[in-house]
Amino acid sequence: MKTLIRSVVVAGTLLLAPGWALAQSGDREAVNAVMQKMMRGFEAGDPKLIFEILRKDGVVVGYSTARGAVVTQTAEEWASGFPGKPADDEALRKRSYQILEVTESAAMVRVMLDYPRWEGLDYLALSKIDGKWMIVSKSWSGRSKP
Repeated sequence: MKTLIRSVVVAGTLLLAPGWALAQSGDREAVNAVMQKMMRGFEAGDPKLIFEILRKDGVVVGYSTARGAVVTQTAEEWASGFPGKPADDEALRKRSYQILEVTESAAMVRVMLDYPRWEGLDYLALSKIDGKWMIVSKSWSGRSKP
């Protein structure tokens, strides 16, 4: 009897898993598309690209060792700092990201930044709002390089 119950549970799980996996896969792909646009925005220094995937009412927070304080900005203030053109040292900048988790309506992504004069780590929280994935917060840390 225990074997039959286990078999039914396993079979039921296998039958339900593809639908769940597809939903997860679709959301993961959508989060990946947001992140690809974020990377293009960084590369181009283009606030318009960033605003397509970033909630203006979101928050950006991190600890500045130079200021010795926590720095908080609205996402709009942060993204408005993009100059509208690539950085002079863009060819030397390296960026990568890792999607850490995706649920039905929330995701977390780690972004690694390796610039000639800065090394940083961002954590981006995304929410699915009205069917669209958007970055709602950015928590950063980093340090200047010598």
